Amino acid sequence: MAPALRPRLLVAALLLGLVLPFLGKPVHVDDANFLVLARGAAADPWRPHALSVNWQGRTELAFDVLSNPPGIGWWLAPVAQAPVWAQHLAMLPWLLLAGWGAWSLGARFAGRPGAATLLVLGSPAGLLAAQALTPDLPLLALTLAGMAGLCAEGGPLARRWPWALLLGAASLFRYSGAVLIVVAALWPLLRHGRRGLSTAALLGTAAATPLLLLLAHDAHAYGRLHLLAMTGFQGVAETPRDWLRKLVASVAMLGGGVLLPVLCWARPQAALVGLVGGCLLGGFAASLSGQSGGAALATLAFASAGGAVLLAAVPPRAQVPTSDEDPRPVARWSAEELLLLAWAGLGLLFLLKLRFTATRYLLPFAPPLVLLALRQATPRTVQVAIPVTVGLAALLAVDDLGLARAQQALAARADALARAEGGPGLFAGHWGWQHHLEARGWRPLEEDAEIPRGVIFASSRAAWPQEPAESCLVPLDRLEAPGPWWLPRVHSWTGAANFHASMVSAAPPLETYAPWTLSADPYDVVMVHRGCRGQAPAPSAGEPVVPLEALLEQREREREAVRAQMEALDAEAREREAAARAAVEAARRGWEAGEGESEDTREEAGPQDR
Repeated sequence: MAPALRPRLLVAALLLGLVLPFLGKPVHVDDANFLVLARGAAADPWRPHALSVNWQGRTELAFDVLSNPPGIGWWLAPVAQAPVWAQHLAMLPWLLLAGWGAWSLGARFAGRPGAATLLVLGSPAGLLAAQALTPDLPLLALTLAGMAGLCAEGGPLARRWPWALLLGAASLFRYSGAVLIVVAALWPLLRHGRRGLSTAALLGTAAATPLLLLLAHDAHAYGRLHLLAMTGFQGVAETPRDWLRKLVASVAMLGGGVLLPVLCWARPQAALVGLVGGCLLGGFAASLSGQSGGAALATLAFASAGGAVLLAAVPPRAQVPTSDEDPRPVARWSAEELLLLAWAGLGLLFLLKLRFTATRYLLPFAPPLVLLALRQATPRTVQVAIPVTVGLAALLAVDDLGLARAQQALAARADALARAEGGPGLFAGHWGWQHHLEARGWRPLEEDAEIPRGVIFASSRAAWPQEPAESCLVPLDRLEAPGPWWLPRVHSWTGAANFHASMVSAAPPLETYAPWTLSADPYDVVMVHRGCRGQAPAPSAGEPVVPLEALLEQREREREAVRAQMEALDAEAREREAAARAAVEAARRGWEAGEGESEDTREEAGPQDR
């Protein structure tokens, strides 16, 4: 084996070893809505958003509520109805492409290809994205590969337009990929100044081409632009409070789920300043959201970690001559450093426009921070950062698998209970919970709809359940999936942490900043009820619950009584109709008899009488 090939194979083997054991991971969190998009693409490849889905509580057109481009739907369409392990296998080519891109960028910008690959793809956000059926892994792969080709050394930049085209294809999977169009156009300007204007226009146009083609497709397929529709859909959190929350959540998720605060200590002064700044931000955000105890401590810790990472990643400016004619030194960043700073900074600004923050949203804009940190890190800090990052990612992946399996198991238990009571019913909640119940014939509840009498209703606590209208409900069972206390948890009520969003489902929703925490919360709790509209109020604790069979028998007796009453009314109507017909017949006969007598009288009369 060639010496240069051995480290690449070792890194690839490690990454595959972290992903392959999770091929059987059940449909989880947002996997569910992307599989809906995949089924839409399988049914109508030209119009994948032209189907209905209940993802926000009400059945709506997917075009109006699924906020991502159709790229992942097109990719998964061939396996939309396949077993889940086959769907996960279909995502592996993206992992290999992402690995190649991260390796090339690590060699180009930091001289540490293996470390860059493991710190990007082996991070908690990278590993969970590689185990999901979401657009995040394709987005990351196209970003890394496109930037690697665009920034490769040697040859004129103008010939790199195919790589810019590949980079722009990221916007087919998430609209955040549109930021990379600007990054592609910036690179020639940073390298050559005004002399790079024509090349910047060429690369920017190439990077924008996939998005422009998608917009033309939408105009033809739907008569309107999905990107514009989603601009309004996402722009619902634009107050200063919302912006502050999203900023702190992004910083905290960066320090706890993407780039851990290990490499940053190569620049201890900058890291300490960032730590203090992050701590102040975290304290203000925790107070703003009413956090206390362990939840507030988690927010402070992760915001501090993210602040340290951000400030330490910004490189010190080197002293360079002002120009060939003026040798006086001036502090400047290099073109490579400016590119990485712009890549990360523009991406983080874009994320502030979204309606909420999730750790995986940071993925396409985290690699430049990793590369900047690696450029300054000592070998010792790199040796510590890799096992700490990959080890935490593996633990969080195990916990996330537990949450996915818990919702699948709870769906199966609720279905078994419902079938024992008469059949599947209505459910509230989304994520994998929704996917598993719909596969068993259940229907999602429409927000504020009443639960009909006798219908089984199951509601998940964790998976953002929609609220029914005020209904009479008889409790049947409480189903709980306990969570392990010894794992770092990706979702917690008591710890106010959520890897997949910046809120936790509650009444009202619980605002969060931490991507994970330590807690003993159950994975999920499901309440199963039966509708009892028109009956006595639900029995209090200790009172017997009326079986469903008795309710059905009562309903059948009511139907029989109504049927007998209708039959009696019909008989009475028939009798009246017969009497009316007899009266009409008698009147007709009398009239005919009277007409005959008049004609005889007219014949006997004389002409003068006529």
